[in-house]
Amino acid sequence: MPDRYKGKKMSVVLPPEVFEIIKKLADEQDRSNSYIIVQLVKKALKDQGHEV
Repeated sequence: MPDRYKGKKMSVVLPPEVFEIIKKLADEQDRSNSYIIVQLVKKALKDQGHEV
């Protein structure tokens, strides 16, 4: 059985327009909303000089 992702969970409230963009990206890439959000947050942190 493969290892499960052991990330931390948090609740986030998104503006409707941001949610719709994330949903569209997820649909286009056949990915979950959560995956898209994680990738976007990682990119933003890397762009600010953080190691992720």
